[in-house]
Amino acid sequence: MKTLGIITEYNPFHNGHKYHLEKSKEMSNSDTVICIMSGHFLQRGTPAIMDKWTRTKNAIENGVDLVIELPTVYSMNSAEFFAKGAIEILNSLNIVNTLSFGSENGNIEPFLKIGKIFADEPEEFKSLLKKHLNEGIVFPKARELALKEYLGEISIINSKPNNILGIEYSKAIFSTSSNIELKTITRTSNDYHDNTLTGNISSATAIRNAIRNNINFDNIKNSIPKSTYDSFIENKADLVFRDDFENLIFYKIRSMNLNELKNIHDITEGLENRIKKASMETETLEELILKIKTKRYTYTRIQRILFKILLDIKKDYIYHSPRYIRVLGFNKKGQNLIKQINEKSDIPVITNLKNYIPQDEISKMMIDTDIRATNIYQIIKNKKTGNLDYLNKPVIIK
Repeated sequence: MKTLGIITEYNPFHNGHKYHLEKSKEMSNSDTVICIMSGHFLQRGTPAIMDKWTRTKNAIENGVDLVIELPTVYSMNSAEFFAKGAIEILNSLNIVNTLSFGSENGNIEPFLKIGKIFADEPEEFKSLLKKHLNEGIVFPKARELALKEYLGEISIINSKPNNILGIEYSKAIFSTSSNIELKTITRTSNDYHDNTLTGNISSATAIRNAIRNNINFDNIKNSIPKSTYDSFIENKADLVFRDDFENLIFYKIRSMNLNELKNIHDITEGLENRIKKASMETETLEELILKIKTKRYTYTRIQRILFKILLDIKKDYIYHSPRYIRVLGFNKKGQNLIKQINEKSDIPVITNLKNYIPQDEISKMMIDTDIRATNIYQIIKNKKTGNLDYLNKPVIIK
């Protein structure tokens, strides 16, 4: 039996995801699918529009057999750490044969070539990268320039969001000596950042924008599976958007001292002073981000940092391997996969958080961050019940 791995956010699960899932199963000749999915906060530093259990339900209803949560310390981080955390979880399962991701390129060879360079860091490449960093260029752009010079050709795949993640998946595969085979499916009909609906397959960004601007959902009906549409109707009073956290973020920054801010991950070079000052001079989250951002600190990076402040994600939190496999949901095939994972994995599988005892301080830090993320996420919803990580059982679709 062959098992396919997919790393995703499903924010929300739409027809493009369904297409990718079906094509990936076909290409890899897989019998079962395991999805590593972000919880309540996502890679670009924003909250998920619906909670992780609802998104899990939509995934399983549309072809995923087992959904495992990507811990918050990885899910709300740069592409490098997001990919590394997810790949290490897939490796720890010891049953995944293939990982498939969507890309704007569609050809796996450049991803493998660049991923190997990033993992091995040849001396010439390192020297070129250092040169561009010393010029004051932000790391992603400096690395792209170094790569172009090192390869002696213009690499078009290092600039699009899904391509960037694909490269990081490849790098993590090589750096962890993983046996998982990497494949890619070409994105269809739209760009990752498209803000407008494009028919049957639209970007998640366009779908979220349409929902925010038109709460009756009629205009997104053709872009999402029926199960996702039904979830939107059922949860329309509890949908969550970035700016819903505005007051909480301002409260958190204004109530922290500079040393506390300095200890938050990704805050360097005295940025805590700029953040603190800006929080006193602005009134909206958008204004705050624009006031803080610089050439070195991009919009997305600042957005992520503000939510890391809210969730109290400190500098040392992400430099560890995953310590557990947190099950969010499964079907009958997924139940059999859990049995296999329990037999083959060297880290614990969590199906009931009440029964989980962290084995060390790092494990406790990781799970506490996930719990804190859920509790803060719930504050924004109409149903503000806390401790749902303890109260909610995994989603089971028969």
